[in-house]
Amino acid sequence: MKNPLSSCLKWVTLMGAIHLIVPSVFALKYAAVEHNLKADPAIPAWKPGPVPSVPEEEFNLVGADIMDEITLGWIKIFREAYPRLSVTMEARASGSGVPALTEGKAHAAPVGREALPAELEAFVKKYGYEPFRIKVATGSLGSLGKTATSIILVAKDNPIKGLTFKQLDQIYSQSHHLGGAEITRWGQLGLTGDWADRPIHTYGLKPPNGIEQFVKWKVLQNGEWRDGIQNVKGQGFTHAFTVASNDMKTQLGGITYALLANLTPDVRVVPLAEKDGQPFIAPTIETVYNHTYPLSRYVYIYINRPPGTALEPKTKEFLKCVLSQQGQRVVAAEGVFMPLLPSVVAEELAKLN
Repeated sequence: MKNPLSSCLKWVTLMGAIHLIVPSVFALKYAAVEHNLKADPAIPAWKPGPVPSVPEEEFNLVGADIMDEITLGWIKIFREAYPRLSVTMEARASGSGVPALTEGKAHAAPVGREALPAELEAFVKKYGYEPFRIKVATGSLGSLGKTATSIILVAKDNPIKGLTFKQLDQIYSQSHHLGGAEITRWGQLGLTGDWADRPIHTYGLKPPNGIEQFVKWKVLQNGEWRDGIQNVKGQGFTHAFTVASNDMKTQLGGITYALLANLTPDVRVVPLAEKDGQPFIAPTIETVYNHTYPLSRYVYIYINRPPGTALEPKTKEFLKCVLSQQGQRVVAAEGVFMPLLPSVVAEELAKLN
């Protein structure tokens, strides 16, 4: 019987200038196909520009294992255009990306989340400015392994119709950057009867964590978490937020930020509105793709670009490739991450100049 790892390594060797480096075959993340979206035809095609290089000059990518398939797809397109470049890809983890830029080991860092504060702090300490960031795809709807959109879960019988970011900030934050006073009981959100005086029991993750940091940045506007949040941890193969979901079978006043993969019969998803007066939106393929669901996510490529300077030609062309019709077709074909909207592509392309 053929050794699958041996076959994989032979295939990689045959790729010539592309080197795929992973710590273990088991580190790569599998996720089932979630959608059949196509790259919007309004996204312009990429026409490779001139990239001066010497034979075997390298272009090194270090970062997220969860982005390995789409990153390799981009590399294959890029290599065809610039056969003199030796393109390497180390798909280790999102947490390896920005540190590799800091250490000068990468030209580009695919990262499946926003950079964590400690990663940015180390980079700024060395260079005096933050890394340059480009949106390259939309996160998944509900895959645990592919930067899933964040959701809010409450007990299944909780009658709350929806929540705004301001209300979530009042529930979870001690800073209240969006205004208002602390909310500790469901009656403060308009619930009546048995729910009026029921305490709100908050669940969350101990910082730092990519999901926790995203909610802190997006909802709390980088405010501080309130005291008393029950930090949940996974048990064995049980994801942390599933522990919170199971706990809400008896903890009826519970609320947690989570992922769709954590949905159990004991909880339900609460539709959200970013601002007061806006309609409450539930997470679906459509609302995540078009980012009308307010906790939809992006994944990024980070670059070491001093402010006010031009991008190195090979780096600029790689990013143009990623943000092109060809590059976004790679994202769509994977079936988990979602391609960008044409308007977002236009905004990101403008940042390259």
